[in-house]
Amino acid sequence: MERVVLGKKMGSVAGFHWSGNEPEDLGDVKLAEELGAVWEGSELVIYDMPGLKWQLDNMGTDFMIDND
Repeated sequence: MERVVLGKKMGSVAGFHWSGNEPEDLGDVKLAEELGAVWEGSELVIYDMPGLKWQLDNMGTDFMIDND
């Protein structure tokens, strides 16, 4: 799977900055983590971008996602 950087932790004043690689509907770091993104140092990364996009597209449907 391809490693995609979604964003980075910046200095204390700037906080967090999205990379521009994140899906349009993703605007919350905690949601990204719930959907499989992980922190590698100061970078928030995802290794399954198609899966992340699919989960965002299907949020609110009756389908239950099992992240285990």
